[in-house]
Amino acid sequence: MVDPSNDEDSRSQRRAALLRLNTAAWTGEKGKDIFKTSGSLDSSLKKNTAFIRRLRTVNADSQAALLKEISTLSLEKYLSEIIGAAAEGLAKCRLTNDIWAAVEVTSALHQRFATAFTPTLMLHLLRGFANPTKAQLSSLTPEQREKEDNSRLARQRGLVRLLTEYWFCGIARTSEDARLAADGGTVVEAKSSTRTKGSSSVSHHHHHHQNGANQNAAVDPIPLEVLRELLGTDTKEYTYLPLAAAFVKSFGSEILGVSKIRGDRQDAHPDSTLEQTGDKQVDMNAAVSHEGVMNEDLRKKFRAVLETYTKSLQDFLVKQHRSIKEQERRNNAVYMRSGEIFEDRKSSFEKMVKGEEKMIANAQVLVDALDMEMPDFTQDDGKEAATLSASFSFTKAGVNTSGEAGDSGIWEDEDQKKFYEDLLDLRLRVPQEFFSAGKKPAIQDGEKSEDRREEQSPERERDEDVKTDDDGDEFLDEELASDEVVNDDAAAIPNQSIGAQVDLIIHRLPEMNSREMIDQLAIDFCYLNSKASRVRLIRAVQNIPKTRQDLIPMYSRFVATLNKHIPDIGTDVVKYLQREFKILVRKRPVTSPGGPDRAIAEARSRNVRYIGELVKFKVVPNHVTFNCIKILLDGFGRHEIETLCNLLDSCGRFLLRTEETQETMAQMLQIMWKKKNAQNLDARDRILLENAFYYVNPPEQPAIVQKERSVVELYVRKLVFVDLNKRTYHHVLKQFRKLHFEDPETVKAIDKAFTKIWKVKYGNIHLMALIASCLMKYHQDFIVRLVDSTLEHIRVGLELNMFKYNQQRIAQVKYLGEMYNYRIVDSPTIFDTLYTIVGYGHEGGRPQPGKLTPLDPADDYFRIRLVCTLLETCAAYFDRGSAKKKLDLFLAFFQYYLFTKVTPLPMDIEFNVQDTLQVCRPNLKVCTNLEEAATALTEAMTVAFGAMGLSNLEQEREDEDDEGQERDEDDDDDAEDEEEEDEIPVKDGDSASSDESSEDSTDDDEEEDEEYEHRGRGPTNTVEDEEFDREFSKMLAESLESRKSERRSAFDVPLPVMRSAQPQQQHYSVVHVTGKDTEEVEHMREASPTKNVQFRVLTKRGNRQQIHTVEVPADSAIAVSTRIKQKAEQEERQRIKNLVLNYERSG
Repeated sequence: MVDPSNDEDSRSQRRAALLRLNTAAWTGEKGKDIFKTSGSLDSSLKKNTAFIRRLRTVNADSQAALLKEISTLSLEKYLSEIIGAAAEGLAKCRLTNDIWAAVEVTSALHQRFATAFTPTLMLHLLRGFANPTKAQLSSLTPEQREKEDNSRLARQRGLVRLLTEYWFCGIARTSEDARLAADGGTVVEAKSSTRTKGSSSVSHHHHHHQNGANQNAAVDPIPLEVLRELLGTDTKEYTYLPLAAAFVKSFGSEILGVSKIRGDRQDAHPDSTLEQTGDKQVDMNAAVSHEGVMNEDLRKKFRAVLETYTKSLQDFLVKQHRSIKEQERRNNAVYMRSGEIFEDRKSSFEKMVKGEEKMIANAQVLVDALDMEMPDFTQDDGKEAATLSASFSFTKAGVNTSGEAGDSGIWEDEDQKKFYEDLLDLRLRVPQEFFSAGKKPAIQDGEKSEDRREEQSPERERDEDVKTDDDGDEFLDEELASDEVVNDDAAAIPNQSIGAQVDLIIHRLPEMNSREMIDQLAIDFCYLNSKASRVRLIRAVQNIPKTRQDLIPMYSRFVATLNKHIPDIGTDVVKYLQREFKILVRKRPVTSPGGPDRAIAEARSRNVRYIGELVKFKVVPNHVTFNCIKILLDGFGRHEIETLCNLLDSCGRFLLRTEETQETMAQMLQIMWKKKNAQNLDARDRILLENAFYYVNPPEQPAIVQKERSVVELYVRKLVFVDLNKRTYHHVLKQFRKLHFEDPETVKAIDKAFTKIWKVKYGNIHLMALIASCLMKYHQDFIVRLVDSTLEHIRVGLELNMFKYNQQRIAQVKYLGEMYNYRIVDSPTIFDTLYTIVGYGHEGGRPQPGKLTPLDPADDYFRIRLVCTLLETCAAYFDRGSAKKKLDLFLAFFQYYLFTKVTPLPMDIEFNVQDTLQVCRPNLKVCTNLEEAATALTEAMTVAFGAMGLSNLEQEREDEDDEGQERDEDDDDDAEDEEEEDEIPVKDGDSASSDESSEDSTDDDEEEDEEYEHRGRGPTNTVEDEEFDREFSKMLAESLESRKSERRSAFDVPLPVMRSAQPQQQHYSVVHVTGKDTEEVEHMREASPTKNVQFRVLTKRGNRQQIHTVEVPADSAIAVSTRIKQKAEQEERQRIKNLVLNYERSG
């Protein structure tokens, strides 16, 4: 007999032969073609019992003996025992040889006993697919339950294969036979006899075969029903996936019509077409050989059952993969926080991974056989990674701000990258034997318990209450004193010379300030390496000086360089810092200012910054860092927030930009941000957290596009924003005068620079007004545009009244005041602006208390600040004439305006008003309420406008003219002072400072004059006038110095003159009586056109000065002497002028 278990062709031939015989047995034919038995059958109890016992173990070895006994023994009396023993033995078949032996034995029994044996056997075999009840499972332990599930699955997998072979060989037909057997054997035989009678008329075997197929077409075969039942209910845990995969592997070509599994997936071999052709031929032969039991309808049914199961399996695999990845992330997070994973969690995860791998392998078998595709698990990983930063945008690891990939994205610049990554390889500089010196010997059994007790000591300290010490940092020394005492003996170096050298290295540690020094110091220590030297060095690098936090990066690099080859140093330092961190976190804060609370905060800062620097050198494990962050997030108090921010500033950006720690760090930042928003923190803590968060994860911002400017505009901006100051304004003025004011682009650039005064430094605003006043002589249009633009900006600011423009508005009013100081605008413009600031937006221009004004609310005090700024800038000149009266009136109106606001005024506004009034009118009576302010305003208005007639108006105009003259005289008198203050207007490019203008010669001035003449201006004598004024000032100063020693008469006192409104009267500013020349006096008396002259006499009573008006006859001695003196001074001035001009011409 050919062994069908080793060859596909022989297996197909044997199935076909058994199919003919077993089908004939079902039909009831009895002849020598079905099963041959011996002539005399042995019915002895002993042999029959031995056969039943041997039948309980069916395998290839017992096949021949069993077949021989079946043909020689009389088994009819023991048929029920034979069925039970056969069911038990068949359930144990696993291997292919055993299954084919079981098929041969069962076929022999079926051919001999037919319906009396096979239906009952099918019933027993189908009962093997029954699952245990919940009550049975609940009584088992998890280990027992797992063992029972594995054994049941293995038994069912063998039964499915065995039933499928029975179906191919014609032994098993449908589950109807088993149901009939369950109802009773007589029914089975009746049904069988009926079928036999219906089919007895068929003469040919081929016709018998087709008739059997048609009879079973209405009912599905046993393998299909079993698969549908098992796979249809297995939609949660997919326990029967190995069974389905084994079924497809064994019968894929016969049932599904496909070649060998993975056969048509081999694309690499060039003869794959021939292989596929061969497979197809095999499929065709298989289809032909099984056409009796297999048809296209059954093939579709099998495929539908398997496809439905596979599709459901694919969805389950995707969900399971996500769950495993989530568990993996959780495990990584736990490892980052604590540095270890519990065994139960670890074993559970490994079990899940192994289960997934087995399921994916079995699923691959199904999808290959059914021509389907496996799900893409990497796509789900990408989606989950993308959803990590759903609420925040985090910087990618290894990507710099410009979007270019590379390691440089972790570091800020190339120098920082070299400092933290380019560590010296000490093995290239130091012999190998120095690294192994002083290594710890192997730990003996007696030492393990001692080390274990030492390792447990920090755990015991965690449960102890730590008291706060009043001596600052000494608390830490007391806490860690035990370690130092233990290490004292180990730190003792027998060789004193080596000990001195180690001390020298330790002494040089605070002096390290470069990478080269650190590397050299590490090399020097390697030559002194020993256990005692390491102990002393570790103690030194652990204690950084309290006031030298700048040494932390240097110490960290030193430790990292040595740690690569001497791991004891890095390990001990990390353990010390970790323990110190836990001690500092447990410290209870003390609220005394400048006490231990501040010392603890500084110690925490040093500790976490040291940890952060070692993290960047990859000396501190990541789980230690994240454990520290978690502890601080759990506490999240004032001290914890400050410590957390210091740690994030030190290493947060590194952890976020490093690929292996990016995910965990992003989660920590999210937790910190959510806690910040959830808790009611004070402003300081919120600012600390926000600064730390945005430092670690800066928001993405588009690159600032630089505004394109012309060369002229860039030069103007350089002059105004960079070069301009008190020492260089002469040079800046010269450069502005050299610019081409007829070029529209140049004029536009200058207008922007002078108009946007808020962009200039506040201290340089007066210099801008000074330069503008000097340019006013040559470019009137430019000045007009400048003044109009400034006034317009002030009005627009009043209309908008937006907080963000307040700084600009202050600069604008300051600019306007400086313009008055340098004679660009006059006093009416200033007072109009003051009244506009106070009254703009109010009805009739007069503020009223209690009335709502949108443009000037009662609680908005910024207009007061504007008024104070403008008055402080230029009110010093409003001390005489009509300007003084106007200022008095405005101050009364301003005080009234103050009480229309919500009172009391803010402290800063109140002080500003007081300072302004002190500058303007020190003796002004300050009103204390609204009634007093209203009364004072009414009185001031009555004095100013009540009795004003035509003569008063004319006098006011003359006062304004005199005010201008007096300002000119004051400027002439104070010329020297202004030169010292560098605020004198410079004309024609001449500098008053010899230091700044030494490089500019007279040729430059001539070139400037020629340039102006070339631009359309005619030749002028401005240079001569300037020289004359300069020489005249020098001679006047010499004259004043020479007259200081002259004796003056008793009446040589300057007295103010009462100016009259009559145009025919003469006006005098100063009266001196210095001579008694009778002829001159008489001549002056005769030439007097008027009779009387009014004088003001200044008298003093106590500390109070009074002025009285006195009318003196025109021919009196005082009046005549005054005219004589003025005439003499005029002649003297003319003589000096002539001398100067003649001198210049002769030169």
